[in-house]
Amino acid sequence: MKTIVLDTNELARDWMLGGLKYQLFEHLHHTATFEVYIPAVVFEELVASHGRAVKKIEASTRQVERERRRLGLAPMGSTAESSLDYRQYVEEQFDERLSFTVLPWPSVSHFDLAMRAVTRTPPFSEKGTGYRDALIWTDVVDLASNGHDVAFVSMDRAFADEDGELASLLHAEIDPLPGSVELVRDFTSWLIDSLPWNSVTDLATAVSLSRTSEFYDWYLNSDFQDELVPTVEDLGFRTPPTSFEIIDVRWDGEFMPIEGAVTDDEGLTLVEYDLGQSVAFRAEFEHGAELESGWSVREVSHPRGFAVEGSIDMRARVAVLYGGEFGFGIEQLSWRRVDGLGPGVSASLGR
Repeated sequence: MKTIVLDTNELARDWMLGGLKYQLFEHLHHTATFEVYIPAVVFEELVASHGRAVKKIEASTRQVERERRRLGLAPMGSTAESSLDYRQYVEEQFDERLSFTVLPWPSVSHFDLAMRAVTRTPPFSEKGTGYRDALIWTDVVDLASNGHDVAFVSMDRAFADEDGELASLLHAEIDPLPGSVELVRDFTSWLIDSLPWNSVTDLATAVSLSRTSEFYDWYLNSDFQDELVPTVEDLGFRTPPTSFEIIDVRWDGEFMPIEGAVTDDEGLTLVEYDLGQSVAFRAEFEHGAELESGWSVREVSHPRGFAVEGSIDMRARVAVLYGGEFGFGIEQLSWRRVDGLGPGVSASLGR
């Protein structure tokens, strides 16, 4: 498992945490591929930075509205201040959707921080600034001390040498520890290279695969298969049976995502899948009904007809809506026979 520590400058690139990188984490967390930590100071800075950004855009919006009024243009819409509780929003995203862990405040003495500042030891700058960065670095060192191999994602130059690699003095602090630290500047490329699918070259494909993997694992461990039952019309009988009963519906191992996933403006993504099914049944027909291969006559039930048992290979089409309040929602859409026959007639027509 790989350990990731995110700095504020990475998180603030996507305030609402809805882009492809975070969609990937949403669907990957169940596979234990990564564990992601957010230093406490990063969380606080993210919330504060968002507040400043909101005030800035609201001031700009009010200025634009004044200019529109001067020009006699209609108002753009509501200019009411945002009611979003961003702190609560991020906490819920981290905890309920992404499984990110906000670290407690690090245990570091004022003396250690002061000595680091006066000696200009990175991440303190030559001007002695870098208190926030020093707290983040303390968290990174603590994780490496506990044996974690840390990918520290930050664009802050305080942590890097001129070549963009982890500063040599910081690297020297990590060398004797059981873990390791890698400074990651291009998070997207690093993520793609670290995924379990070697053929993936872009985040969109990775997100699609992670969604499919999540639904596949859920499908194998859920009772959803018990809910998959076709109608008599779905089975495609050419002659209407006089009675009909489903004996068993069993998954045959086929699991196929359908191309053409659709994502709406709210970030909800609809994906359809075909699930292969073997449907066993009993039915009664009047004499003269055409039997299909694989059906067996069970008994003569009455002078005018006979009973059969058989199975039909089918595909159940289901729609999965990702990104909702409960992770994803599922709807059974349709059934069709693998051989292309159907839809058929209703059993009620044979009475």
